[in-house]
Amino acid sequence: MKILFFTPTGARTGSEMVLWYLIKHLAGSGIKTAVYSRQAGELFAKNSPADATYLHKFHRGLPYYSVEAVYHRVFGLTPEESYIKRIHNEFKPDIWYFNTITMPQFSRLARKLNVPYVVHVHELLETFDTLRADSFSEMLTHAHTSIGCSSIVVEQLEKMGAPNVQLLHSFIETEKITLKQDPAVLKNQLGIPKDAFVWLMSGTMCMRKGYDMIPDLLKLLPKSAYLVWLGSPSEYGISYYLQERVKREGLNFIALGAKGGQDYYDYLNICDGFVLTSREDPFPLVMIESAYLQKPVVGFNSGGIREFVQEGMGEVAPAFDIPKLAEIMQNVMSGKLIIHKSILRKRALEFDVNNQLGNWQKLVTKF
Repeated sequence: MKILFFTPTGARTGSEMVLWYLIKHLAGSGIKTAVYSRQAGELFAKNSPADATYLHKFHRGLPYYSVEAVYHRVFGLTPEESYIKRIHNEFKPDIWYFNTITMPQFSRLARKLNVPYVVHVHELLETFDTLRADSFSEMLTHAHTSIGCSSIVVEQLEKMGAPNVQLLHSFIETEKITLKQDPAVLKNQLGIPKDAFVWLMSGTMCMRKGYDMIPDLLKLLPKSAYLVWLGSPSEYGISYYLQERVKREGLNFIALGAKGGQDYYDYLNICDGFVLTSREDPFPLVMIESAYLQKPVVGFNSGGIREFVQEGMGEVAPAFDIPKLAEIMQNVMSGKLIIHKSILRKRALEFDVNNQLGNWQKLVTKF
């Protein structure tokens, strides 16, 4: 079997990390893989595990879009679609596999070429609202299979009447999680006191991730609590709001910025607990990674966290009850909420790629 995967950036986003783990572990399985990435992100531009990798080679901008319009009128395809058609004819895949819902235009091309396709949905309603309704509808309606990365995603797909909806939880590669730096040393470098309780959130700073709620949350925590944000910073006004409140109110907040490779896990390991502040998060990988590192997991009921966290791992607060989340965090800090490290590690291992790969293969080999 041959599969042509489509991915939007090729960077270290959650959905694209899942794809990278998947393709890496398909090597030698009898399934041949090719990836088309619409941007030259480091995952696939530099470290692609696929049998064949193709990168978007067109420079976007006014000159390109002007040419694209003329090209489309003449050939009935955009230059990018013509390139994908050449990839298809060269690789000869049995199916196409869209790794997110953000590329609905290619489902039309798949139908033109009479190629069955899968849509792997890693998104919830906020992302739905960024897509044109007609394109979104067509993509789901004509899919051979729609895979949801969590039960809440599956529920939303079924409510829309998407055909052949399947559940496959997102997964990580626990073998990659190795620690090389002493967390005490890293905390000292960040100016965090030895007796501080460090909470960490990871993700790009955006409203969906709830970074605007950090000041109100910290104000309800003891002075010994620190909150560290691991992820790309925001360039928008809410970041100014956050920075000014942190400075003026003397809040213990540290924005680490994005960390890649080995440093990511070492910095993730400095925390005593992981807090998910997201407004929407289908099944965040960092939640699984934190559990594997045996860190308590708490957060708002914003998606897949509810089906992941079990007794002994942490607790989920109603969305978006900041005082309740602060209370849960204080209960973890004081020991009132009992945490079992063995349960955290065992639960995380359920979502290791080696334990989920067979489930994925059962879904796609039904073609």
